[in-house]
Amino acid sequence: MFREATLKRLDPSKIDFKAESFSFKRLREAAYRYAELRETNAESTFAFLLRSAVQEFANDMYQNLPVVWPNLVSEVNSKRRSELYGGLYRPNIPKQVDAGEKFQDTTFKGYEREIVNYKFGFIETFERELFDDDQTGQVRSRASNLGEGFRVLEEVYVISRLFGAARTEEGIDVPASTLANVFTVAKGNRPAAFVRFSGTALEVAHVAFRGIRDPVGRRFLVVPKMLLVSPVDEMEAYRQINSPWMANLATSATAAMINPLQGRYTVYSSPYVPTYAWLLGDFPRGFVFQRRDPLEIIQENAASGNSFIQEVYAFRARERFEADWVESRFAYEGNDGSVGP
Repeated sequence: MFREATLKRLDPSKIDFKAESFSFKRLREAAYRYAELRETNAESTFAFLLRSAVQEFANDMYQNLPVVWPNLVSEVNSKRRSELYGGLYRPNIPKQVDAGEKFQDTTFKGYEREIVNYKFGFIETFERELFDDDQTGQVRSRASNLGEGFRVLEEVYVISRLFGAARTEEGIDVPASTLANVFTVAKGNRPAAFVRFSGTALEVAHVAFRGIRDPVGRRFLVVPKMLLVSPVDEMEAYRQINSPWMANLATSATAAMINPLQGRYTVYSSPYVPTYAWLLGDFPRGFVFQRRDPLEIIQENAASGNSFIQEVYAFRARERFEADWVESRFAYEGNDGSVGP
C-alpha cells in the first residue's frame, strides 16, 4: 500500500508500478498534497527573505536621502533613558603671584542638562498581491518609505530644534527646546530686531557673535563656521560666501572692495528651515543628536494578526532618539522667519 508521507523519501526508480497495491490516482493525489506543503513552506520562507529585502531597501534609502542635519550636530550614542550633560565655563585668567603671596581663588559657573530619549515609529502595510504580481518595482518603491520617512523626520526635528521654537512641519509636531531662552538679547546670540539675510546683516551677526559672553561675563571664545539658511536665501548666501569681491551692484561704493566673508563659512540649506530664517555659528559644539536605538524594522508574524486575517505583510519601524541644545551660545539667530522682504 502506497503511503503519501513517505513520498519524499522514495526513489522513483524503486517504485514497483506492477504491484497490485500501486495506484496512479493515489500517487497523483499524494504529489499534489506534497506540492501544497512545499508551497506553504516556501511562502513562509519568502516572507523571511522579504523582510531582509525590505530592511536593505529601507537602509539604503535612509543612508542616501540628501539631508543636512548630520553636519549640524554632535551625534552621541545613548545607553539609557536619558543622558546628563554638564559643562563648566572657563575660569578666571591666571594672575601674577609674588613670592609668599597667596594664589588667587577662581570662580566658575556650571550647569547640568538632562536630555530624555523619545520613541518614534509607524507601521507600513503591503498587500500580498503587491508582491505576487509585482513587475514594476513597486515593492522597492514602497519599502523605501520606511527609511525615507525616518530620515525626513530627523531632518525636520533637528532643524526645528535648532531654532528652538515649537512648530508643525509635514504633519510633525516638534515641541520647543527644553533649554529655556535659547536665543535672547541678554545672551547676545540674537539681535534686538530680526532682519532679512544679507551681506550687511551677516557681518553684523559675525561681529556680535564674536563678542558673546558666558553667564559670568567672560568672553565665550567661539568662532562661527557654518551658516544655515532657508531655500529663499540660499543663492544669496552662496553669493556672499563665494564672491571674491563685495557681492553688491556695480554702482555700489563697495563694488571694488575685497569680500571679507569669502570662504569663511560652510553654507547649509534645507527646505525645512522656516522661510527667511537663518542661523550662524558652530552648532555641533552646543547641539547634540542623542541616539538610543537606531532604525529597526520588525515584520509581523505572517501566520497571525492582520497578516493572517487580511493577507498583508506588516512592518513596524521605530527609532528612539532626542536632539536638543546643551548650550545655545554656539549659535546666533539672525532671523526666526518672522521678518521677510
